[in-house]
Order: sequence, then structure tokens, then C-alpha cells
Amino acid sequence: MITMDSRGQLSAEYILIVGFLLAVILIFAVYVSDQSEQNTIATATRLGAVNASAEIGIMNRNITPIRVTKVETTGSTDISIVVFLSNSTISSTQKQSILAGVQQSIESEGYSVQNNAGNNLTISTSKHSYLIRLS
Repeated sequence: MITMDSRGQLSAEYILIVGFLLAVILIFAVYVSDQSEQNTIATATRLGAVNASAEIGIMNRNITPIRVTKVETTGSTDISIVVFLSNSTISSTQKQSILAGVQQSIESEGYSVQNNAGNNLTISTSKHSYLIRLS
């Protein structure tokens, strides 16, 4: 219970404890928001690639199915996200379709995405710059 002295003032110990707790909470919030952004973009990238590759397989039954085998994220400020596909012989049109699906998925999360001539995607946020490409 917080008590006051006879003049209605809080003791310095209580003020220091509250200040310390607020500092810890703010540091934790900054770290969590940074990780949340990275996780959201990586998850949207994978989901968009999976949905777009499945749609390609449904629309054209004569091709070998394309699966997303892995999504690799590297970097700390300039982050590179590489989507690995099971079929390495996909056409440029199919790559553009998959990147369009990734772009749509990321934009649905509220981020602005720039498509660089159908070869890769870039995203710039206040914390990071992302480069997304297919492999």
C-alpha cells in the first residue's frame, strides 16, 4: 500500500520503483513490436506463396505441382526473405504470379509493397527494409 507523509508527498522509493517498472515495460514493448513486424511479414510471405502456387496447380493440371519448401530470413536491419520452391523450372509468368500472391498477402496485413519488375518485392517500414525473392 502506498502511503504519504504528513504533507501529502510520496516517498522517493515509490517514485523510483514506478519509474523503473515503466522503463522495463517500454523496453519490452519496443522489442516485441520489432519481432511482431518481422513475424507478420515472414508469415504473410509464406502464406501468399503457398496460396499462389496452389492456385497455379489448380488452374493448370499439366504442370508439376509447385510447393513452398522453405522460407529463409537473414539480416537484422536490411532483411532478406528467400522463398524456396520445390520446382526450379517454373516460368517467369508463374514466378510473377507467386510474387503477386505474396504481395497481396503482405498488403492485406497493412504494409506497402513495391514490386520490382516482377523479380522481387521490397518493403520499407520505420524499422526495417525487406527484400523478398523466389529461389
